[in-house]
Amino acid sequence: MYTYKKATIDESDLLTSLMRRAKAHWGYPQEWLDEWKEELTISPSYIASNIVVILESDKKAIGFFGLELKDNFAYLDHLWVEPLHIGSGFGKLLLAKAYKEALNRGYSTIELLADPNAENFYRHYGATKIDEVHGDIFGTPRVLPRMRLVLESTHKLLKKQH
Repeated sequence: MYTYKKATIDESDLLTSLMRRAKAHWGYPQEWLDEWKEELTISPSYIASNIVVILESDKKAIGFFGLELKDNFAYLDHLWVEPLHIGSGFGKLLLAKAYKEALNRGYSTIELLADPNAENFYRHYGATKIDEVHGDIFGTPRVLPRMRLVLESTHKLLKKQH
């Protein structure tokens, strides 16, 4: 059994730790993870200013998402699942909840900047690549896909969840 709950500012450290474990799951070098420390931090002010929802099972966080409401679209800034639960369907549940949150607020699209390891996950649920962000870390080139998910009330993500 799982439940959703709105994150509180007191849970910023919990969410930061979960996010860092999830990012490390993909085998990035520690040097990169250290460089990304600021980006891999959920601050109390972020929680206070955005929609941050935690998925729990037995009162333990399994994952969470952070949704920022922009002028023309909702921006999925975070979607993370505990490494032990990656591939267990919890990412889909979190994405479906973020989808509903945006749709219920009148948004017609969600945009996101995906980790390359997550691009196929988002594609599976209908997101399309609209751009790329090029960069590098310690001389290693990185290309991050910018993606868009068009929201509709009949989308397969919104079918009855178990």
